[in-house]
Amino acid sequence: MVKRDSYGLPTEGGTETLGQVRFAKQTVWLITIALGLQVAALAQEPTNSRPEKPTAKKIGDNLYRIGAVTVDAKLRAVIFPAKVNQLVGLIEYAIGTETGKVHESFLSTRVKPSDIHAGLVLLGAKMPAKIFTEIAWQVDEKWKRNPITEGVGQYPLEAASELDDKVTEHSFDLKSKGWTWTGSRSRNGKLTADVSGSILSLQPDMDALALIEPMVDTSRHGSHVWPKRAPKLNSSVQVFLRLEFPKEKKADVPPKENERP
Repeated sequence: MVKRDSYGLPTEGGTETLGQVRFAKQTVWLITIALGLQVAALAQEPTNSRPEKPTAKKIGDNLYRIGAVTVDAKLRAVIFPAKVNQLVGLIEYAIGTETGKVHESFLSTRVKPSDIHAGLVLLGAKMPAKIFTEIAWQVDEKWKRNPITEGVGQYPLEAASELDDKVTEHSFDLKSKGWTWTGSRSRNGKLTADVSGSILSLQPDMDALALIEPMVDTSRHGSHVWPKRAPKLNSSVQVFLRLEFPKEKKADVPPKENERP
C-alpha cells in the first residue's frame, strides 16, 4: 500500500520516485498561492455601485436647492450659475464644467452635472426628455434672456478649418433649437458626466447630460459662437434648463371695430 503524507501525496517510500513527489508538492504549493492572490485581487476590485443621490433642500414655495443648483417646480426649470468661457474658435459643447473640455465650450460652470441631473429628476423628467435652454445676463442693470441656441452658429468645415475665427460669410444659424436629456451614464458609482464635465453637447457624446436635437452633422459642419449675440467674455450668466418651452408674451393687438374692448 502506498504511504501518503499530509498533502495526500505518496511519501518517499512509495512507488513514485523522489523527483515526482517533490514536483507534486511544488505544484500544490504554487496553486495554493495563486488562488490566494486571486481572491485578494477580487476583494480589491471596485464594484459598479449606484451613484450617490444628491439631497434636495426646500428653500421656499416650489423652490429647492441641490448643491449650487436651484430647482423651480412652478417654472419647471433647473437653474445654475455659469460664465462665458469662449467666444472665438470651434466649440463642441454649449456648456461644460471648469474641469472638463473648457478649450471647446461656450459656457463653463463649477456646478456638478449630477446635481443638474438630480434637479431634472426632481421635476419628474423621464429619459429621454426634451429640454429647452436659456441664459440670462445683465445689460445696463437690466436682465436679458435668450435661448442658448441663438448664440451658436455653424460653418462648413472647408470654409474655416484653417482659421482661428470660425465666423465667416459662410456661417449660418444653428438649425437645432432643442436638446434631448439622456442623463449620462454611471460607472463605479459615479455619473460619467461628473468625470468628463460634459453637460450640453453639440456632438455625439455618451457621457453628456444632454445632446443637441437634431444632432449637428459634425462630418460637414463645425459650431462657433456668435460673439455679437452673446454676453462678453468671462461674464456671469444664469442657465435655465426647462421642461416646457417658455411661453412668449403676446403683443398688444387693438380690438376690431365689431369687438368690444
